[in-house]
Amino acid sequence: MNLALKDIRHGLFRFVLTCFGLGLLMTVVLSMIGIYNGLVADALAVVKAPAADVWVVESGTKGPFAEASNIPLTTRDAVARMPGVTEAGAINFQNIEAAHAGASLRLYVIGYEPGHPGGPQRIAEGRGIGTSHFELVADRKTGLLTGETIRLGRNRFIVVGLVEGAMNAGGDPAVYITLADAMALQTELDPAAQRVQSARGALLHKSREGFIL
Repeated sequence: MNLALKDIRHGLFRFVLTCFGLGLLMTVVLSMIGIYNGLVADALAVVKAPAADVWVVESGTKGPFAEASNIPLTTRDAVARMPGVTEAGAINFQNIEAAHAGASLRLYVIGYEPGHPGGPQRIAEGRGIGTSHFELVADRKTGLLTGETIRLGRNRFIVVGLVEGAMNAGGDPAVYITLADAMALQTELDPAAQRVQSARGALLHKSREGFIL
């Protein structure tokens, strides 16, 4: 013990520098662990929210989060009739940009069927979607407040509720709308795009699937 103390006194600067280096190393390691766990938690927030046991996606794709996966809406009814299935829901995911309060918001839009799995699990403020069209529930990180309206595509939606911790792997905050509104939003052209196509002389008509040029 005395020998160790003498060695520390002899090389006090080296000892202090070593302790500082070890402390800095531990700080960096703990910070990296915390950042990693935070990224994983954020990336899995939307995946875990529906508490689904099985995700049904298009054959040959890597799922709804890695790439586009399109399946008929009737698949949900077929899955719901399978033995052991208590409930099933259809969900639509898409990234969009929307203007609000003079700024551009990048949003992760989740379309779901009210009354089926896929919607927000816990409303932190306000209420859930109560009508079939033009209502949304937003994550607090969007900066939206209950009662405000925001234009998504060609329609204005009113914010009726707020949730916390709902975002995609890229950190974009989520908003929940009905599946019908999400499908319409995904297939429509915004007014600016329509004007460009009209200037080119293109014919534009709307089918059940959306706008066709």
